[in-house]
Amino acid sequence: MKVAENIPLLDNGNKDCIVVTNLKKQYGKEKAYVLNGISFTVKYGTVFGFLGPNGAGKTTTLKILTSLLNPSSGSVNIFGKDLFKKQLAIKRKIGVVSQNPSFEANLTVERSLDLYGLLWGLNDRRARKDKVKEILKTFDLESIKNSKNDELSIGQRRRVQLAREFMHDMDLLFLDEPTVGLDPSARRMLLDYIKKHVMSGLTVFFTTHIMEEAEYLCDEIAIIDSGRIIAFDTPMGLKQKYGGMNKTIEITFKDTLNEPFLEILRSIIKGSKKDDKGLNADLNNSIPEINLKGGNAIRIKVNNTEKVISEIFQIVPKNGMEIENISVDSPSLEEIFLSVVSNSKDNSNSGE
Repeated sequence: MKVAENIPLLDNGNKDCIVVTNLKKQYGKEKAYVLNGISFTVKYGTVFGFLGPNGAGKTTTLKILTSLLNPSSGSVNIFGKDLFKKQLAIKRKIGVVSQNPSFEANLTVERSLDLYGLLWGLNDRRARKDKVKEILKTFDLESIKNSKNDELSIGQRRRVQLAREFMHDMDLLFLDEPTVGLDPSARRMLLDYIKKHVMSGLTVFFTTHIMEEAEYLCDEIAIIDSGRIIAFDTPMGLKQKYGGMNKTIEITFKDTLNEPFLEILRSIIKGSKKDDKGLNADLNNSIPEINLKGGNAIRIKVNNTEKVISEIFQIVPKNGMEIENISVDSPSLEEIFLSVVSNSKDNSNSGE
């Protein structure tokens, strides 16, 4: 393993760990853009979620940021340094957990961790042994430390794969769908461990298809589609920006609902709908206007919440009904993601 030049990397005067500017990548004879001028920043000590459908450009971006692929144009600065001029030095301070890990099949888990510590320059045998012991305990690998890598389950391999990266002191960790194959308990353990290290200053670049993970872990999220960044904000900011007025209202009545009253409710919902630039019409229309829950409760999705609730409160006593409970929920991050991507494709198809 070639040792990188010893240069100071962290720029304490700069709050941005990664700065990507107008990054482009073209492939093939027709020079089709896989990345078409994307720009974003990742702050130190945060988790940055990079989300998008298959083929959107996530993998290409990740390969460029980890020096596996050169861009056609644009710039990438990591730790305040030009990635393509200081590659070796930067690589010493990053970790990468890819979707398709490689393993030393005949090595035990313990020996594999020891080897990675040695490769990362942890030459003191006692210090390396202590580090291996710490990692085995942290990632709940003690019971399988003497098992060979090719004997492990998919979930166990994912844990070992992540654990290996923590055998060196890194400042930036790239995680490409790290929880694939993990059960819910192991997944939460992994996410909590990442959160703990972020609190200690680690920066994480995170891709996933599981929106609950993104919402739980990420400080900021970029959504990419067809090689372009189509949304960028905090999880809450995305909901506020792209959810618009869309809400789910659940109302429980004290009495059983009858058909005449339901017809009145339907007319209110239909009359309240307005053109909304948040969740697209296709998504709204795919959900029934009124979902009955038992005989006395309804669940409705509307894009003019205050108007609907106000009108329902007016007609309830007039029809001899009484509300027992009412709750209002914002759209989920998954709904926002699907809507933003769908709207992006609609705009692209219409030539906007």
